[in-house]
Amino acid sequence: MKRNLTTSAVLIVGLMILGAPLFAHHGTGVAYQEDKMITLKGTVTEWIWSNPHCGILLDVTDEQGNLVHWGAEMGNPHMLSSAGFSKDLLKPGDKVTIVGHPSRSGAPRVEFRNMTLSDGRTLTTGGVKGNGERADTEYQAPER
Repeated sequence: MKRNLTTSAVLIVGLMILGAPLFAHHGTGVAYQEDKMITLKGTVTEWIWSNPHCGILLDVTDEQGNLVHWGAEMGNPHMLSSAGFSKDLLKPGDKVTIVGHPSRSGAPRVEFRNMTLSDGRTLTTGGVKGNGERADTEYQAPER
């Protein structure tokens, strides 16, 4: 009986240790300022459609006229497909407007909430649904 209890305890602790990185991976509240939204107007440089997360890399001009390379972190391809996204949605050179939560570290990264394409379509992952959330900062991309 004591041996079964010890074996069970070791097994449970081992599973908890192995599973810990899974919980740490999804800590977006730690990495991004969830109480703040920004708007980025820029030009897509890369559309990353892969597991575990998709992403958009884009060039944005800041208030001082400097070109800044931003990244928008998104969900997985399956979730995004359900929201109307596809692997062929974007290509380098496309103009987009992205709204998201900025990085707490100050790095040029956002947690994606929605995007307006150059044809006027707006795609969202469910974070912003026309509920009046406004962006605190706006950047303009250079015309190419």
